[in-house]
Amino acid sequence: MSKLAQEQEFTVDDVFNEEITEDDYGFIVGPDGKLKAVFLPDNAPFKTHRTIQRICKIFGITDPAQLENATLH
Repeated sequence: MSKLAQEQEFTVDDVFNEEITEDDYGFIVGPDGKLKAVFLPDNAPFKTHRTIQRICKIFGITDPAQLENATLH
């Protein structure tokens, strides 16, 4: 593994362990640009923030509530 890859791996681990909280949203996008996974806050609000709605719209999701028990491929 290259030094850059090792530094990036540390950064990703760091973010997941220290920066992401139970109130955060996360979107995992593959190298092909397809949405692979989403994580939502445990207590996601009925109406999400406008920015979250915009991100969802990019991936063809019209209602973020659809994501609660969805399987993405």
